[in-house]
Amino acid sequence: MDLRELLRFTYSMFRPPKPQTVSEWADENRVLTSESASEPGPWRTDRAPYQREIMDAFTQPGVYEIVVMASAQVGKSEIELNMLGRAIDNDPGPMLYVQPTDKVAEDYSKRRIAPMFAACPTLRDKVFKAKGRDAANTITMKTFPGGSLAIIGANSPSDLASKPVRYIFLDEIDRFPASAGTEGDPIELAERRTETFRHNRKIVKTSTPTIKGASKIEKAYMKGTQEEWHTQCPHCHQYSYIHFNDIKFDKEKFKDENGETNYTVRNSRWQCPVCQRETPEYEAKRLPAKWVVKNERALQNGVRSFRLNAFMSPWSDWNDIALTFLQAKDDPELLKVFHNTMLGESWELRDRSGVPEKLHERREHYNAEIPSGVLVLTMGVDTQDNRLEYEVVGWSRDEESWGISRGIIPGRPDSPAVWEEIDNLLDREWQMKNGMKMRILATFVDSGGHFTQEVYKECARREGKRVWAVKGDGGEGKPYVRQMKSSARNAESAKLMIGVDSGKAAIMHATTVEVVGPRYMHFPMDYRCGYDMEYFRGLCSEKMVIRRVRGQSVASWEKTYERNEPLDCRNYARAAFRFFNWDFNKLERMLLGITEEAPMTKAQAEKKKPRRVISSGIKV
Repeated sequence: MDLRELLRFTYSMFRPPKPQTVSEWADENRVLTSESASEPGPWRTDRAPYQREIMDAFTQPGVYEIVVMASAQVGKSEIELNMLGRAIDNDPGPMLYVQPTDKVAEDYSKRRIAPMFAACPTLRDKVFKAKGRDAANTITMKTFPGGSLAIIGANSPSDLASKPVRYIFLDEIDRFPASAGTEGDPIELAERRTETFRHNRKIVKTSTPTIKGASKIEKAYMKGTQEEWHTQCPHCHQYSYIHFNDIKFDKEKFKDENGETNYTVRNSRWQCPVCQRETPEYEAKRLPAKWVVKNERALQNGVRSFRLNAFMSPWSDWNDIALTFLQAKDDPELLKVFHNTMLGESWELRDRSGVPEKLHERREHYNAEIPSGVLVLTMGVDTQDNRLEYEVVGWSRDEESWGISRGIIPGRPDSPAVWEEIDNLLDREWQMKNGMKMRILATFVDSGGHFTQEVYKECARREGKRVWAVKGDGGEGKPYVRQMKSSARNAESAKLMIGVDSGKAAIMHATTVEVVGPRYMHFPMDYRCGYDMEYFRGLCSEKMVIRRVRGQSVASWEKTYERNEPLDCRNYARAAFRFFNWDFNKLERMLLGITEEAPMTKAQAEKKKPRRVISSGIKV
């Protein structure tokens, strides 16, 4: 640090903060870049007026905590960044910005924080530039006159419990782990660091909510003022919060090119819950609106909390929101995401599992080994110390499913005999009513347990038959199926991660579907197929519950019946189906014996052999 910088730093320590709200600072200084914003250029608070009160609560005397429970696309991250920028510029101090993980924190620093500093001249001049080995500006640490900014993950206990800080920004807190290592709740750990600055600290918490009863942001919101953005009806002049149930729209149902059900949506409008009169979207977004406080007493405790959904956002389209709902309404996991990310509401858990006895009673006689309607066969395999359990499942376009074969292969997973039985299943040809035959097109094998390396090796040998080792990944918000990074050193390893919680939720919902069609589950009557009462007890063997873990409410799947292997096998088989982008039209034509091949030369025709088996070699 040279003399000039030292003098500037010293002056800033004693200079009183400029009497400027966050919205005033943002309108004067903030510049949005094309890297992080759909509308680059100077910041305009009037573009989304609901942001003003949230931002200005940051400088409101007596308010030390600001909570924002909101959907996506409302600009909550930009609100936080404006608070951060104003603090650095006018009232600096030690700061902490916490993201769910270290990886997310680094990415956020590079994608959002660094571009903001670079685009705003007043911040660019204050944040020290990196200078050699003693650089004071790194990806996760920014320094400036009067303070510093540490950007960390909630999974780092040492970072959360170190130096005192005045400002804390906690982003997407519902994605935080229940505990930072063994140290406890990461939110509590972070808040403890503000004790030194109790008289002038600021704590900002933002997130989309998750599960009701376990949502951290919902809990924080309920402790605050519970403010909602209400819109004034142009007809009765009453103010109301815009709920999804108050949105009316015209829709048309159709089959897309793949034969799957889809919709078109148009003419979305708001129906006032008071007078029942309707207002088009373009007009509703221009109506007068204001924040309405539901829990004013929380101001005495210095906590203001705000709630927003996507209907308030100038960057959302109501037709798109309605379409998202229609596409998600039959899938509990997608519907949960819709509630969380579009409506800004927590998802209430219900017992969505079927009754084993009813599922057993509705078994049916198939018209062939592979009944009509099946387009794809997949297999899920669960590994135990003394056996493999499997299920072969048939699937249609809309995830209607048919249990084909379920069984147990005795023997250790490192036994060649066990894998010979798996090969027999992979090579088997199941016959359809029209005489065509079908093979399994994808198989996912659980690699957990005590024989992980053996499972990796055996699956690697069968990769040509579309057999992959998978690893279950429990927890909220995990992608259903995602590929793992591979390298030469870990060639024999799990290729895919399965978000088992979301799969279990979808399967439990499917067990309750009673109308034949999308997501309905068929089961064969033939006892040789293995669908006895024990199978159905295992299929419905878990439910989602909320438990207290280290002082935190955590949602998790727990067994209601000891033998849950049928549920795991169905989950892996479903993941194998959902992972690929199947060309259902092509598959359907092949099953009907219809070929659409280019003309062949005579030599090609002589070499070509007739084939009536849909095998694992087919490209989909």
